[in-house]
Amino acid sequence: MASNSNRQPLRLMEVIRTLFYTPIYVSVAGGFLEKEGLDVDFKTCPPEFGHPINALNIGQADIVQSGIMRCIIASDWGAETVPKHFAEINSRDGFFVISRTKQDPFQWESLKGATLIPVDFSPMPWGSLQTALHKHNINPADINLVTGLNIGDAMAAFRAGEAEYIHLPQPFAEEILEEGSGHVVIAVGPENGHICFSSFVATNHYLDTQPDTVQRFIVGYANALEWLAGHDASEVGTAVKEFFPDVSLELVIKSVDRLKAQNNWPSEPTITEASYQGLHDILLNVGMAKSQQPFSKVIRTDIVETALASRR
Repeated sequence: MASNSNRQPLRLMEVIRTLFYTPIYVSVAGGFLEKEGLDVDFKTCPPEFGHPINALNIGQADIVQSGIMRCIIASDWGAETVPKHFAEINSRDGFFVISRTKQDPFQWESLKGATLIPVDFSPMPWGSLQTALHKHNINPADINLVTGLNIGDAMAAFRAGEAEYIHLPQPFAEEILEEGSGHVVIAVGPENGHICFSSFVATNHYLDTQPDTVQRFIVGYANALEWLAGHDASEVGTAVKEFFPDVSLELVIKSVDRLKAQNNWPSEPTITEASYQGLHDILLNVGMAKSQQPFSKVIRTDIVETALASRR
């Protein structure tokens, strides 16, 4: 661990609290960032910022978790520069569609004319689900959507019978399953394959002016990813339980296990052109982006390359 005189502050922010972002929690709770001499102020994005990218742009955060989607769209709309994504958090979509009734086997056609409550805190999960629907020749317009609900209200509406299907991340999906209110019919991650769904992002100014802090962060994060890949759901769930005080340890472990089983998290933080393009293709497919945006405008690979080289 770095000496107290050589420690660096770091303001780290996530979009929402969900086990989809387990690599972040392992990094913090496991002491991997602290060991690299970072004093981390980690928080979920306060409502006044709307999204961590906004906090980043006004200097209220140093590094944030976000989907690449936002920077691609900003570039697509004409922004000359955008914050740079530099380390992968999620290698797949980690959201699930749950049905009120058990369907064995599930028929995608059953979604036509049915009512679905989609994830509403970000457009990317719905864009990803739309892509999966298209692959199975389902027109999203044929599904009745209940929108504008936060996760708690969405779950209450589903329990009350206001929809046949609900679209959720973990641990909320696992909660519905555990209480017997629904059954998983679609794991969207395997449908869309390896995509850089979520990653760490910072301004170019911060990356260029704080190289020591950034390198420490990447080294600690890379060590956390290795630990995450090498430990089972029980160990991981126990390590991150403190971030979910209102969720039982059993549900945290089951949630982690379901995500690990579909390889939701990378074993090292490099963002590849293939994973970037997989995400970008979804945005083009559903009309969230109009044209191809260059990999180099949105992604910086030199950050991780330099940090990982320092570990050798």
